[in-house]
Amino acid sequence: TVCHSPTGTGARPPVYYTNDDRNGDGVAGDAGDDEWFHAEVRSRVNFTDIAASPLLRKPSGFHHSGGRVVGFDSTAAPGDPARSTYDLFLNWILAGAPK
Repeated sequence: TVCHSPTGTGARPPVYYTNDDRNGDGVAGDAGDDEWFHAEVRSRVNFTDIAASPLLRKPSGFHHSGGRVVGFDSTAAPGDPARSTYDLFLNWILAGAPK
């Protein structure tokens, strides 16, 4: 996505989905950066109230200037292709958000 990159335009997102030198060691996309990325994404999970997690709500169109992301229709029934990506993230969270 254009906005979720260090060079994106408009409002700056909290997480960039690109290989970036997140840990400041001078190398972009190494294992240390992956650790930081996992921590950044996992910090957007509310394990007490999973449905309220920004990681699920934002791409579902709630308080997200980019609107709803394809596959993130949280109003569709589980298994519906309209929420396939939502279900993928939900299952990752339910599994404990592992690396």
